[in-house]
Amino acid sequence: MLVCGGAFTLPLSADQTEDARAARAELEKAQADIERLKEVLSELRQEASGLEAELKDSETDIGRLQRESGELEQQIRDGESRLQELHKQAEQLQASLDAQQEQIARQVRAAYMAGQQGYMKLLLNQDDPGRMARMLRYYEYVGRARVEEIGRFNDTIAQVQQASAAAAAQQAQLQEQREGLASRAEALRVEQRRRTQVLASLQGQQRSQSEQLRSREAERAELARVIKRLEEAVVSIPTPAGNQPFAQAQGKLPLPLRGRIQARFGSQRGSDARLKWDGLLISAAAGSQVSAIHGGRVVFADWLRGSGLLLILDHGDGYLSLYGHNQSLLKEVGTWVQPGEAIATVGTSGGQADPSLYFAIRHRGQALDPARWCMLSG
Repeated sequence: MLVCGGAFTLPLSADQTEDARAARAELEKAQADIERLKEVLSELRQEASGLEAELKDSETDIGRLQRESGELEQQIRDGESRLQELHKQAEQLQASLDAQQEQIARQVRAAYMAGQQGYMKLLLNQDDPGRMARMLRYYEYVGRARVEEIGRFNDTIAQVQQASAAAAAQQAQLQEQREGLASRAEALRVEQRRRTQVLASLQGQQRSQSEQLRSREAERAELARVIKRLEEAVVSIPTPAGNQPFAQAQGKLPLPLRGRIQARFGSQRGSDARLKWDGLLISAAAGSQVSAIHGGRVVFADWLRGSGLLLILDHGDGYLSLYGHNQSLLKEVGTWVQPGEAIATVGTSGGQADPSLYFAIRHRGQALDPARWCMLSG
């Protein structure tokens, strides 16, 4: 707070100074944590080759195009609302302009009918000086009011022109956004066809049961490696102040989306009894919103073999929640998210045939049954 243009400043108390230092140190530490996390993620880039690399590129492009399309659709909706407001404003201004024009026309007609006779008679009538003074003031008032009315009329004309120009600009912007959306829709169709071809080729390579098992085991090992490195990187990231510890929310957490549970924790995965699900597979319409089950920081947001577009949240104290097979990812690494905040959209990435969400909870590398943590109904 400054007094007299900065003559002196109010001194901070010792507690305030200490709090400021602590906040600055915490911010610097959090930033260092994020930078270290990004370095780890850079090291974790999968060295996929051949068809897997093509699938990764295709599904990543599809996710980007879907996200951009969603953003453009929202911009178009906002733009159309703005255009309606501008048209309504222009109509109101035009109505006001018509009323002002009629008012000026009446005044002009009245002045024309009266001519200058009344004013000249008043000047020649010297028998009542008081009445003459009042009439002079009246004529002066009428003249000034007429000038002001004409000024308001000109201002309204300018406002009508501005509103019309703004509406035209908004219309042009909407047209540009619609063309951009159409372009992305065509690119999306091309990528989806490409993904279908790549996926068919990849599945052709994994025809036998033993090959499928080896593939699943490789995917599971890849995910375990990623989680292990993430836990090493984020061990010092604190839980945000005011957030309920994740462990205390057991049994009260929501599912990340509404949908049919297609596979449960521990159930057989595929045709091989040796493969088990370590989370839930939830079926939902493509593009459905996936929400964070608890507050936390995004520590992974990328494509991973077997999981597709995967987002991982760190909730502190070694707890992670995983969201896979997404259509698009809405958050970046290092971002804090609140409970219920949208983080992704449901898709088929990672080789899924039907849209669904892979959802899992881990604690220090150990898979936990989501049914013990989340309310599966209600």
